Amino acid sequence: MNERTIARRYATALLGLADKAKEVEQAEEALLGLAGAYRASAEFRRALTHPRVSAKDKKDLLRKTVPGLTPLVGEFLDLLIEKNRTTCLPEIADVFDDLADQYAGIVRMTVETAVPMPEAQRARLAGRLSGLAKGRRIELDARVNPDLLGGVRVRVRDTVVDGSVAARLKGLKELLTSTMR
Repeated sequence: MNERTIARRYATALLGLADKAKEVEQAEEALLGLAGAYRASAEFRRALTHPRVSAKDKKDLLRKTVPGLTPLVGEFLDLLIEKNRTTCLPEIADVFDDLADQYAGIVRMTVETAVPMPEAQRARLAGRLSGLAKGRRIELDARVNPDLLGGVRVRVRDTVVDGSVAARLKGLKELLTSTMR
């Protein structure tokens, strides 16, 4: 079984329990915080995954890293340690984040432009994109990427719509080089 499948099972189970306990946001915050620490610190990763570090020490480390864990999240993390699934923690956090957004009716979109987007233009773009969201709330993450030269690139999960000048120039270059052969 691959890591994404494992992560989806754990994240789905946690979401169901967190929903019943009305702790979805707290669980999401805790998991994302731990995943960030896991990705940022090789020492933290080693401590959580090393077979010679006891389960008790791993549990203590997690509770020190995120003080104020809810009992539900604490028990979930204990389960990950007992099942030797701590290497899946970042993936579980990412999947849980996606599932929690779906549950809350949120669609996260990343919008890249060559220059900073004025707030009025951002609101207009959000309005146009809301039709694609089928009634769900849109959260736009606007980023500046000068390499685009102009236009816009929109990313929703794994789907990218590239309307940038750079993409058009690349397509034109490929067309010209293929016809010259």
